[in-house]
Amino acid sequence: MRVLSFPNALDIAYELGGLGPFSQVEERGFPDGEVLVRVPEADEVVVLVARLYPSVNDNLVKLLITLDALNDMGVRKIVLAIPYMPYARQDRRFRPGEPISSKTVFKLLSQLGVSAIVTVDLHKEYVAEYAPRVLVRNIYPAEEFAKALPNVDVVISPDFGSIRRAESLAKALRVPYTYFEKYRDRNTGAITLIPRQELDLRNKSVVLVDDILSTGGTLVEACRSARTLGASAVYAAVTHCQLLKDARERVRSCVDRLVCTDSILNEFAEVKIGPVLRREVEALL
Repeated sequence: MRVLSFPNALDIAYELGGLGPFSQVEERGFPDGEVLVRVPEADEVVVLVARLYPSVNDNLVKLLITLDALNDMGVRKIVLAIPYMPYARQDRRFRPGEPISSKTVFKLLSQLGVSAIVTVDLHKEYVAEYAPRVLVRNIYPAEEFAKALPNVDVVISPDFGSIRRAESLAKALRVPYTYFEKYRDRNTGAITLIPRQELDLRNKSVVLVDDILSTGGTLVEACRSARTLGASAVYAAVTHCQLLKDARERVRSCVDRLVCTDSILNEFAEVKIGPVLRREVEALL
C-alpha cells in the first residue's frame, strides 16, 4: 500500500504516516492553462490525499487525470481522502436545464476506479448516493470541536439544515441543542431568529455550528440573535471556512471565537482533520 499526495495536501498526508510508503504527485502547468501530473510510484493499493480548495476546478482536473494514471498503472484499489468535497452544495436541480453538479463529480470519481472516499462534513449527506458503487465515509469531527470548545452551555444550528451537526456536537459536550427558525414581521418585514425549542439563552455560552462559512452572513445573523436573547458569549464551530470577501471582519464583529478545521487552510484552523481521516482510512484497508 502507498500513500500518494498532491503538494497542497502534504500536511494532511503526513498525518497518515505509517500506513505505508509515501510519494508525492508531481504537477506542472502550461502557459495555456492546461496541467500535467506524474505519479512517480504506485502499489496495488493507493491512498490518494487531495485538497481541492481553493482553485477548485484546476485541482479537480488534476485529481481526475491522476486517477486515470493510477488506473493505467494497474492500481487495484484507490481510497480517496478529500477533506472538502467541492460542488457538494449543488446537490439538486434548482431550475430546468441545470446539472446536479455534485452528482457529476461523484459519477466521475466512480467511473475512474475509486473504491472508497473519506471526506469531512458533506453539505448534504445524501449526495454520496450519487456514487452507489463507491463506499463513502462522511466524517463530522464533533469530538475534536468539543475539545476545542469545552465550556459551552448550548449548541445552536443557524437553521434546520445543520441540526445533525448541532446534535452531534451537543452529544459530545453533553449539553442541549436547538436550531433557529426565521420569523418575518408582516408589517415591517423584519426577520427575527427564534430558537425552535424553549431554551433560555440568558447568561449562557453558545456555540453556533455550520459546515461552510463563505461570506459570514448567516453566521452573523444567528450570532446577533443569540446576543439579543441574552447569550453571554457566542462561539462558532465551522468545518470548512472559505472566509470570502469581508467575512473575517463580519464574523469578528459579533462572534467571540471562531474555530475551523484545516480542511481549508486559514488562521482559525484549530481542529486538525488529518488524524480523523487516518482513523477512517485505516478502517477501510
